[in-house]
Amino acid sequence: GVAPADVYSILRTPEGKDRAFRKLDEIKPHVVWWERNTQATQLLADKEVVMTAGSSGRFATAITDEKRNFKIVWDGQIMDYEYWSIPKDHPQTDLAYSFIAFASRPERIADQTNYIPYGPLRKSAAPLVKPEVAEYLPTSPANMKTALKTDTQFWADNSADLNQRFQAWVAQ
Repeated sequence: GVAPADVYSILRTPEGKDRAFRKLDEIKPHVVWWERNTQATQLLADKEVVMTAGSSGRFATAITDEKRNFKIVWDGQIMDYEYWSIPKDHPQTDLAYSFIAFASRPERIADQTNYIPYGPLRKSAAPLVKPEVAEYLPTSPANMKTALKTDTQFWADNSADLNQRFQAWVAQ
């Protein structure tokens, strides 16, 4: 019941956090938890669940390669970010920078996206992605309409407390 643009402003308040856990209380009896990403598609295939969340690449592969009769619904997807990092004072810093420069080229990113359909890390790679892959990408314009962008600062500030609260909630 919260617009994607307002999620984090509401969650930043104690009332917002309480509201989120009340919603979890409502759905808890109907939730099947999985621990490994592979379980999401398997639970769906085995008809143990009628819907599930999971990674776009795994679902796209299940649809295209395994011919599963699944449909990806992009309403309210959560968009996260990936980063490259180099440990401080690493003895091969120059080599690490060279690798990042190579791996960040639009052609290399498109190659990776065509192999497993995760959204390309650069917009300049999108025109190089095969059209039959693009429909499965969370970053395709049609699939981004209701995406919720992860607020990394919120999670940096709140993840320890919320994870502790969530673990206690799950154990109830």
